[in-house]
Formats: sequence, structure tokens, C-alpha cells
Amino acid sequence: MKIMKKYLIFTLTAIALSACTGTTTREFRTLDKKLVASCTYEGTDSLHAQWQFTDPQVKDCDSLRVVEMGTDGHPNTVCFYMGGKELWRQYYSDMQLRSEGEMMGGQREGRWVYFFPNGLPQCEATFVNGKEEGVYKVYRENGVPYYVGQYHEGQRTGTWEIYASDGTLETTQTFDGDSKS
Repeated sequence: MKIMKKYLIFTLTAIALSACTGTTTREFRTLDKKLVASCTYEGTDSLHAQWQFTDPQVKDCDSLRVVEMGTDGHPNTVCFYMGGKELWRQYYSDMQLRSEGEMMGGQREGRWVYFFPNGLPQCEATFVNGKEEGVYKVYRENGVPYYVGQYHEGQRTGTWEIYASDGTLETTQTFDGDSKS
């Protein structure tokens, strides 16, 4: 069965700062020119700007809110409400995705991924009740692993592997809680 991606456009009222007059349209695109968000407003009335997000990865979103605006008037942090869950996305100033993951009760929950400005993963982690739990991976900007280890209830545990810049295993460290053994 072929599943077609649905593109929904989400509209919200957001605060954006601008000193322009007349009708202003703002577009935010990723480095590869993919449209992420746009808005149009009259004069300097950016308070009533209608932001539209065109991202297929949040197609099941019930609603959203801009949590933080950048100094240049683009959304830095957006919360997408999806069937009782909160998907949080943070963006660089060029609207390239900076991080994404779920929040529950004001704490990170489940899988979170942080990205370099070039779009490659910087860190992958899982959270339970706001604390790291399970495999924790950190990468170099070229995609090569930097270090990999385990967390339990927010504390480093077990053997952590540290990699050289060429991706070869350089050393290991063993932790019991957050102390080295």
C-alpha cells in the first residue's frame, strides 16, 4: 500500500519584530531552499502575523505554538501538539532544524536528536522523566562518531567508547554513575 505524504499548513498568530511599512512577507527556508515557514502582515503589525508551517513531518499536528522567536523575527522554537503529545522543534536562524523531540510535563521524553547547521546529527539521546536513559551518541560535524555510551537515570554508566576523528576507536572509559572507574 502506497502511503502518500500529506502536507498541512499550520497557521498561528506569532510575535515578530519588524520596522517595515506596507505589506511584509517573510519566508524561512532550509539551506537546500525547502520552505519551512512564511508569514504576511501589514505595516509594522507583526503581532498579528499569520505564520504558515509547511512541514510534512508534523502532518498529524492538532495545533502548534511558537515558543520562542529569534531576534530577526523567525520562529526559533515551535511546539506541535499531536494527539496529547508535544513535539518540540528548534531551528537555526536559517530555519535548518537544530533539535527535535517530545516533551511531557515540561521535561524531555523519548528520543531527542540535535543537529549541526549542516543537517547531520550532532547528538542522539533518549529521555525518561527528563533524564537521559539508554544509548547516548555524539557525532562530529562530518558525521563520524565522537563518543557512544549508556545512561541510566541521568547518570553515565558502563563502558563509553571515544573515537578518533577518522572514526577508529581511540579509547574507552568505564563509569559507575557519573564517576569513572
